[in-house]
Amino acid sequence: MLDISISERKIRRMIQSPGFNFIDVLWTPWRALMPKKIAVMTFFLVLALAVYNVFTYLALAIQGESIGFVFSAYGFFYFSTAAFTSVFAQVIFGIGVVGALLAVMLGFFGVAAIEIEEVRGNRFMSFGKAVGFAFRRLGQIFLAELAIVLFLLVIVLLFFILGLVTRIPYLGEWIFSLFFVLPNFVVAFFVIIIAAILQISFVLLPAVSAAERHGETFNSILETFSTVLRQPLRWLGYTAYSLVAAKLVGFIYAYFCFRAVQFVVWATSLGAGDKVRKLVASGLSHLPIRSDTVRETFNIFPGVDWSFSVSHWARGGGGEAAGYVMAFMLFVVFASIIGYMLAVVASAQARGFVAIRYIKDNYKISDEDPLFFEEEHVNPPVEDVDGFTEKSG
Repeated sequence: MLDISISERKIRRMIQSPGFNFIDVLWTPWRALMPKKIAVMTFFLVLALAVYNVFTYLALAIQGESIGFVFSAYGFFYFSTAAFTSVFAQVIFGIGVVGALLAVMLGFFGVAAIEIEEVRGNRFMSFGKAVGFAFRRLGQIFLAELAIVLFLLVIVLLFFILGLVTRIPYLGEWIFSLFFVLPNFVVAFFVIIIAAILQISFVLLPAVSAAERHGETFNSILETFSTVLRQPLRWLGYTAYSLVAAKLVGFIYAYFCFRAVQFVVWATSLGAGDKVRKLVASGLSHLPIRSDTVRETFNIFPGVDWSFSVSHWARGGGGEAAGYVMAFMLFVVFASIIGYMLAVVASAQARGFVAIRYIKDNYKISDEDPLFFEEEHVNPPVEDVDGFTEKSG
């Protein structure tokens, strides 16, 4: 019997096969402009802020600060560390910072997972599956980062012990001097490299973990180091392009968001009068619209005076309770701008890793089967009178 059918997934894989070069990364600003990718990144950004605020205000309470006074002054955007003099408060605040960073990394992971599934031929990974997949891989990402940090701490401990040995009169000075180059300097040199990769892993590790099918922590660490050490210039070029492109397209996206909000206010005011404008002004009055973050987001590039402002919209706002709801909605709109820019970076990391993995290992991630793909139901073959088969759908 002859079966001449080709699965839809294989057709998509052939059409969307990556080129394993810079062209794959070049189009990431367009690929990231998808509602589900922006929504995934925005969701985890808001989660990161929530985690940060919970632990920050808990640390302030432990410190003995007046929560009501601090909240009335800063709201949900308290980013000062000067108030934390208690060790316990500093630890709580540190946990909040780490939790917020992990939440952002989960956002990178979710966007990268959607991108990797597209490379494998599945274009239909949903927002819910991406978020759920990211939460399931939280342990992998956390343990990978923790392993690198613990390794660095062990090295610091060994140098601490060396310092104690150096205290030995006369003999300690000779030991430190004789072993300064080998192994002390060599070990320290590699420690600096590992510390640099630890910082790089903030954006690269989520993409590597999203491409790892079985959630193995060691493989994620290994591929992260391999990518940076074996293809440093290529990775740096991909990342530098994604950062510049993310800022440029983020500014364009921000401008369209600005005009969209402006249109909603104008069109609704035709029926509601000045009430809508005052409500939006009330919402803006609760947000840090004059902060450096907002100013640079609405500016095309740092140092280039080409921007727009929303400060004048905050004039004339009232104190109604609905203003707080409006503030949250406007914050979500603003968070989606940052979310889109970070989605560009996450997509570039995923596409860049796919290309680098092929270049350094001759391995095509695009040949793998998707993790989240269900074949559509197809009726069994029906034999015709000539002995051949055909698919009926």
